[in-house]
Amino acid sequence: MPKLVYALVCADLIIDRDSSSTSFIRTVEHAVVPSLPAVLPPVFFASLWDLEGNENRPFTVSLRLTPPQGKGTILGVQELTPGATMLHKMNFQLPGLKVAAEGRHTISAAIKTEDGWKTLARLPLFVFKAADKA
Repeated sequence: MPKLVYALVCADLIIDRDSSSTSFIRTVEHAVVPSLPAVLPPVFFASLWDLEGNENRPFTVSLRLTPPQGKGTILGVQELTPGATMLHKMNFQLPGLKVAAEGRHTISAAIKTEDGWKTLARLPLFVFKAADKA
């Protein structure tokens, strides 16, 4: 099974064409909104997977947004077919995320196994309502 090396949420990213190195711009772990419900600006979910031992077997990854209380919403599911390298970068561009409450939301990444879905990362996304200006 592929191993998750890292996962993060950022506002933007740049991938160098020559070196394939990635620069992450403005990591995101919280958002301040004027009112609720709200739609957050688009973000990227960036991850790196170690494929050693998985060889060329495809694998499936899902992303979910879970509010502080309530059921999570699937943001996307993607089947990946590894190439010839031992490491695989997977970057999802997520459109504006809909949030309805303040507090800790979680963006989770899971991989499909023979026994179901196994969550490998839980990234916090704190949402705060801006203070009213008097």
